Amino acid sequence: MAKQFAVNIAEAFSHAMRTWEDGNAAEARRLARKIADSNPGFGGAHYLLGLIALQQGQARKAAEHLSRAVTADPTQTVPRLALGRALEAQDSLNTAILQYRAILAAEPAHAEAHARLGDLLGRTGKIDEAITHCRHAIAANPRHAEALCTLGGLLHQRGCNEEAARCLEQALELRPDRAVALHNYGLVLRALGQSERAVAILGGAVELRRDHAGSRANLAGALRDLGRLDDARIQAERATKIASHDPAGWLELGLVRKLQGMPEGAAAAFERAVAADPASVEAHWCLAEIRRDLGDNARAANHYRRCLELDPDDRHGATLGLAQVGAAPMPDQAPNAYVRQLFDDYAEKFDAALVDKLGYRAPALLADALSRTLERKRDLDVLDAGCGTGLAAPVLRPLAARLDGVDLSPSMVDKARQRGLYDDLAVGELGAALTRRPERYDLVAAADVLVYFGDLGPVLSAAHAALRPGGVFAFTVERAEDCSSYVLGSKNRYAHAPDYVRALAEAAGFQVALAEPAVTRQEAGADVPGLVVALRKD
Repeated sequence: MAKQFAVNIAEAFSHAMRTWEDGNAAEARRLARKIADSNPGFGGAHYLLGLIALQQGQARKAAEHLSRAVTADPTQTVPRLALGRALEAQDSLNTAILQYRAILAAEPAHAEAHARLGDLLGRTGKIDEAITHCRHAIAANPRHAEALCTLGGLLHQRGCNEEAARCLEQALELRPDRAVALHNYGLVLRALGQSERAVAILGGAVELRRDHAGSRANLAGALRDLGRLDDARIQAERATKIASHDPAGWLELGLVRKLQGMPEGAAAAFERAVAADPASVEAHWCLAEIRRDLGDNARAANHYRRCLELDPDDRHGATLGLAQVGAAPMPDQAPNAYVRQLFDDYAEKFDAALVDKLGYRAPALLADALSRTLERKRDLDVLDAGCGTGLAAPVLRPLAARLDGVDLSPSMVDKARQRGLYDDLAVGELGAALTRRPERYDLVAAADVLVYFGDLGPVLSAAHAALRPGGVFAFTVERAEDCSSYVLGSKNRYAHAPDYVRALAEAAGFQVALAEPAVTRQEAGADVPGLVVALRKD
């Protein structure tokens, strides 16, 4: 009799599920409700009721039914997975995470649970753990489009844009119409400096989600990269109309207006961005910069200070901004976090921007200086200090038995590694890296690096310690014309007086082998006065 009863419940449940799958949600709900009323302990009915409620946007009711289904049989992963989705729909992310972790405790290779956990952990800021779960999901199911899409977005946040592009390309092969994947791919292409393709891809994302403000704001940014400012302004304005509470559209509109010579309009847009998100460091920084351009130094200083409160590491360089507006003393050097962030963001475009647009000549100048000052020109132990993407490596490699490089920016070091010219590369602060390597090198070279140091005393002493007797420290700096020591320029780069460089070099124990005026780069089409220096350790 009990067996017949169980068969009847199973048949009734199967009929209800088929009815729902055939698209008759109302009848399926009636059948499931009837089963639940007559058999309160049967979890299947509550599972189906939960699915129907979730499909109809009733997340709270779905979670109640699905919780009862999980309670009826905690070993079943399918109801628990659906419960996680229902909790996500209620923004109960931490509780949903617990459900997915419970599934993985029972089934460690459950692809969907790994994928959902990766997405939620990424949204809650646990990027490294999120990446690990996405990789597990893809290992279990290489065609998991959602996991590939999420992984691509997470890798983009970590600055790993080439791998991110590969993941998103795979995701789009599986789901060409997935708007989120198109949006993320557009961001990655933009980060890789492929602005034309970024515009095309982000345009596709906008077509799929015409009311998505974020896609329009990012499309505006890609158009701005190409100099298509009128088109960029149209997209940014549409983004602000779709979601006036979203700072992204206002920020982009402000940046476009600034480039179009409308500083007051830019300031108004940045004010709206700050109002939309008072905790946005970027919004406060943009507003501070435009207020400084307008000569409103007091208000600029207020927003620079707010940047520092929100980001004490100072990735935007607010301490430099405060000095620029006379609200704080000039710091001895640029903040490490600012320099790291600046070059992490710049890594993909660095070589083209510096060489093609700014006429960068520092490596060539150092090559000439070294040809005239080095007593031995081969089999040297060499450090490329602040190596960046390795633009100086072709000059230094022929001199070196061993060529090391160090830079604050992990993204720059990754680019330098791709050249295949270094024996060792490390991420680190220059002074500390030099201090840790006493008398290791015959040559230390720093091309366009000391422009982020005001007081050169500490770095000169550290370089002296890292060199063997007779070793050479060769570097370029920007040249200050009417100054006794150093000044902070409008681009947040320091310029140094030649006599100051000589005096500190001699105080550190160096002989000045060469110190000559030079032009290392251009800015806005004009030569930037520079100095190329070679110092020898006695």
